[in-house]
Amino acid sequence: MLLDPSTEYDAAWKATLETFLQPCLSLAFPRLADQIDWSAPPRFLDTELQEIVRDSDAGPMRVDKLVEVQRKEGITEMLLVHVEVQAQRDDQLPFRMFRYLCRILDRFGRMPTSLVILADTNPRWRPRAYEFCGPASSLRFDYATCKLTDLDLEPWIAAGNPVARVIEAHRLAQGTGRNMKARRSGKLGLVRQLLESGMEEPEVREVMRLIHWLLALPEEEELGLRKDVKQMEASMETKRRSTYERIVWEEGLVAGREQGLEQGLEQGLERGRAQGRYDAMREGLLDQVAERFGPCSEGLRARVQSIMDESELRQLGRAILKVSTLDEFEARAGANPQSGI
Repeated sequence: MLLDPSTEYDAAWKATLETFLQPCLSLAFPRLADQIDWSAPPRFLDTELQEIVRDSDAGPMRVDKLVEVQRKEGITEMLLVHVEVQAQRDDQLPFRMFRYLCRILDRFGRMPTSLVILADTNPRWRPRAYEFCGPASSLRFDYATCKLTDLDLEPWIAAGNPVARVIEAHRLAQGTGRNMKARRSGKLGLVRQLLESGMEEPEVREVMRLIHWLLALPEEEELGLRKDVKQMEASMETKRRSTYERIVWEEGLVAGREQGLEQGLEQGLERGRAQGRYDAMREGLLDQVAERFGPCSEGLRARVQSIMDESELRQLGRAILKVSTLDEFEARAGANPQSGI
């Protein structure tokens, strides 16, 4: 199965580790998660990790996170945890993990706990250690692994673990490859399940965002999905309506990213250079309003047409992503430009 190159595996998994570290480790490495005092906020060492691998000749970075956590039960030791997510087979993985261990040890003077989430689809690829055997010396470095294909997600979904939902979307992305119709159908099902789940609203929004990244669709299919979601929400007995719509707009990815506001304004500017800079931006802004909320009122159109300041137009453009109704946007448009539109 060919993987769709537009799928944002790296961005989605980096965000998953940053947002849902505890549920991620609880699902993938439960024995370690039980040793961590989660009342102490984890400290992500992204800058330090970049410094450690900056001069690496191993090629581009995979999804790596270095985080410092507090051990519990009276142990005052801070624990360094290095996590790598590997979405495709890479035979250099064992050596890379060993090299990172050495560099982290050299930088911090402490041995890290090394973890690998094997997120590929090859059931036979299960690297667990780096081994070296020379004429007079040898070593073996073992690191902990979790193969996502081995996990039974149902108990974790029933328990409300948000990372189980992310893994569902990851599996669907891998399983559908470039079959966008199958991906659209599966994505709709995941959106329904998420809206009907008992998860709290902040978690629903975060998981929805990650699902959107993992299951990217071309413009035609994305617009069709949005219509499907609206029809589905109309028949659901839930207060969580338009969650997907808000996420899509916040990410600026509607309609194959062409309706992302900043890009839409830039496109309008490019098209309108012959007819005037501000005319193009104003028309681009009104098009964005109409696309999201429907036809503009004459009052709103007149207000927008009167704006001669580029920064105010851009501020109004960003406001489209923040408001929920046309009335709310009209109120924003009538506000003073310095009021934080």
